[in-house]
Amino acid sequence: MVIDFNILLDSSLFGGIDPETLSALLEGYHKITSYEKGETVAIQGSRCKALMIILRGTVRCDMTDATGKMVTISTLSASDILAPAFLYADHNCFPVNITATSELSVLAIGRENFSRLLQQNITLLNNYLRMISNHTQFLSGKIRFLQFGTIKSKLAAYFLDKSTASGSLSFSINDSQQALADLFGVTRPALARAIGEMNENGIISMEKKRVTIHDIHTINNLCSQDR
Repeated sequence: MVIDFNILLDSSLFGGIDPETLSALLEGYHKITSYEKGETVAIQGSRCKALMIILRGTVRCDMTDATGKMVTISTLSASDILAPAFLYADHNCFPVNITATSELSVLAIGRENFSRLLQQNITLLNNYLRMISNHTQFLSGKIRFLQFGTIKSKLAAYFLDKSTASGSLSFSINDSQQALADLFGVTRPALARAIGEMNENGIISMEKKRVTIHDIHTINNLCSQDR
């Protein structure tokens, strides 16, 4: 597979590096692997031995506890990097199960090779340090959200993100209730009750995949109550 350098340049890791320099840096230092939809890319607890960048497709990252309870941590797509903050850890294991949710192509750079690239290019080094710092902040916020937020506050934050992205108080969502329950770390019946109560209280209305926010003030209050 020929690398689309425009995809790599969309990644914060390669920001400020021109295509010619990037092509020269990667030459001989990478390999590309393809996966089918539903195929496992990495198993929670397995060793993270390479920096892995999505070239094409999407993945879902799920964390499972000892009881089998699963929480969806994130979904990633082209130019995103899989578990970049764990590559150099003493316990360098994937914290999540990573599953292809479409046909997928991943570019991998082994840890030793990536170390050489970081030494060769100061821009790449600074980008990587900034990226893993931002990733740590994201994970801290995610943990707080899952641990301390109420179901309604989680829904409010989710709806507000969707509204902001669409530029409207009325928007469509692609996630099923089960997918949202997994994302929030709650049961589907509990999620359905919370949605029903928000409907009954006039905060939102929801028909199939279409949500309309009627009380943005309450949505904002719910988002901030657990922060």
